Amino acid sequence: MEEKFKNLEEKIGYNFKNQALLKQALTHSSYASENHLENNERLEFLGDAVLELVIRDYLFHAYPHLKEGELSKLKACLVEETTLAKVAKSLSLGNFLNLGRGERLTGGNKKGSILADALEALIGAIYLDRDFPTVCEVIRNWFEPWLKKLSPENISDFKTRLQMLLQKQYHCLPVYRVLNTIGPNHAKQFITGVFINGKLWGKGVGKSRKEAEQEAAKQALHRLK
Repeated sequence: MEEKFKNLEEKIGYNFKNQALLKQALTHSSYASENHLENNERLEFLGDAVLELVIRDYLFHAYPHLKEGELSKLKACLVEETTLAKVAKSLSLGNFLNLGRGERLTGGNKKGSILADALEALIGAIYLDRDFPTVCEVIRNWFEPWLKKLSPENISDFKTRLQMLLQKQYHCLPVYRVLNTIGPNHAKQFITGVFINGKLWGKGVGKSRKEAEQEAAKQALHRLK
């Protein structure tokens, strides 16, 4: 067991002071019930909150011009089960899990939900074993490939995609202006333009300013590409 722990610690880039926390983080409920042990669900509960805070903190500082809703969409891309499972696989976490007989036979160490939960449990264990700055550094190291790949294409909001693209590649922000309104008040339509460095890059028409701005941003993205 000691050798198993050592191999995992090398993989995750962290050495535990309290090995019992690591063991619990690796213990799935199926194994715990068969062996009368404590499972990793409480650690998962804690790790979920720690991970959320670390990712929010990163996005808050990395994208200072994005609004709350835009940041939330990026955060969702990083903490969804699929991403967590991929991070867990990059650490070979499935090779170290303690699973019950049934889960072992059905390939539980490759199931996305089990891997994602185990990763969160491991985060909770590291937080309890050391402190927040340490777990923050560990998480950023684990997620670095996904943080680097984070791009406007990860989200469907055209305004957010345009803003991220401009901020990252051109170091400027888009400006939206209502160019005209047409139709009666009960069926008014807005014609909106998006300007980049004072130049009109896209126009959009919609029943609301937001809808028109989305269309304008979509057109600008198409032209930029």
